[in-house]
Amino acid sequence: MAKIKSVIGFEVDSNEIRAVEISRSSGTYSILACGKIPLQEGVIEEGFIRDADRFNIALTELIQNGGFRATDVVVGVNNENVVMRYATFPKVADDKLRNMVLLQAQEFIPIPVQEMEIDYVVAGDGVNEDEQPVTNVMLVAARRNMIEQYINVLSASKLQVVDVNATVLSLCSGLQSSVVGDEKYAVLNLTEDLVNFIVIKGNEISMVRSIQIPERIEASVKRLFAGKEEADDIEQIGAVLGQETSSSVSYYAMQNQSSPIEKIFLLTTLNKNAQLVNGITEIFANIPVTVPDYYTANKFGLDQQVINEFAGCIGLAIQALEVK
Repeated sequence: MAKIKSVIGFEVDSNEIRAVEISRSSGTYSILACGKIPLQEGVIEEGFIRDADRFNIALTELIQNGGFRATDVVVGVNNENVVMRYATFPKVADDKLRNMVLLQAQEFIPIPVQEMEIDYVVAGDGVNEDEQPVTNVMLVAARRNMIEQYINVLSASKLQVVDVNATVLSLCSGLQSSVVGDEKYAVLNLTEDLVNFIVIKGNEISMVRSIQIPERIEASVKRLFAGKEEADDIEQIGAVLGQETSSSVSYYAMQNQSSPIEKIFLLTTLNKNAQLVNGITEIFANIPVTVPDYYTANKFGLDQQVINEFAGCIGLAIQALEVK
C-alpha cells in the first residue's frame, strides 16, 4: 500500500456505521472528522449488506454531514464471517513463513480456504514438546465474498478501500497505555454479532476464541446495542459473559499453568460497561475485570468517552497510516 496522509477508519455492524478520519504529520496523529449513523433493521444481516440502497443512503449522510474529506478507507470487520485461530508452525526463515501459513491454514480454519482471504499476525516464537523451535501466529480469515461486497459498495460511493482488518486487533493496539509492564491480560470484546476472548502479553497473542452471541441472549444484545434494553437485559448478558469468561480462562489455565492471566478488559462501544462488569463479576470474580480507556497519551482533543467509543476506527486508521 502506498503511503497516505489521511485515512478513514470505518466500522460497520448490524446496528450502525462508525467512522473516524485521521491525518499524520511529523509523527503526530490528528482526528479531522468523527461520526456515526444508525442502520435500519435488515440492512446488515449475518455480516453482509442485504440492502445496498439503504446502506449507501446512510453512508452518504454520514460522510457529508460528518465533514469527512479523505477518500481512502480502511474497513474493520468482526462478525461470523471472520475466523481467528491461534496456530503453531515450525520455525522457518521469515521469507518462507507466509507460504507455510497459507499452505497449512486449512488445518485450523473450519471453512474451505478457497472461500477465504487469509492473513496472519506473528504472536511470538517458542519451542514445542520436542524442544524444536516454532513460530506462533494468529490466523485471520474472512469470507472473500463479504470483503468484495464492502469494496464494491464503498467504491460506488467514491471511497477507495486500501485495507481490510479485524476490528478487535485494532482495539487491542489501543490498549497499550492501559496495560502495566509485562502483565498478561485478556480482552473480552462484545459486539452485536460476536464475543471475542483474546489473551495477550506485550505484543504476543497466546489465545484466541470467538463465540457467536448465544441464542438465549440474542434479543437482549440487540436491544442493548439499539439503546432499547429492558429491565433484565444487562443482568442476563453479564451472566452469560461471566460464564463464557470462566470457561475461556479455565481452558487457558489448563494449557498455561505457569503464566496466568492477571486482568481482563471488557471492550464494547456501549455506555453500559460498568453494569456489564457487575454482571460478569457476579459469576466470575477470580480475575479483575475493568473497562479501559484508550489512547490516554493522546486524547485528540476529544472527550475520553468519545475516544473509547470510536477506538476501533481510530486504531484502523492509525495502522493504515503507519504503513510505509
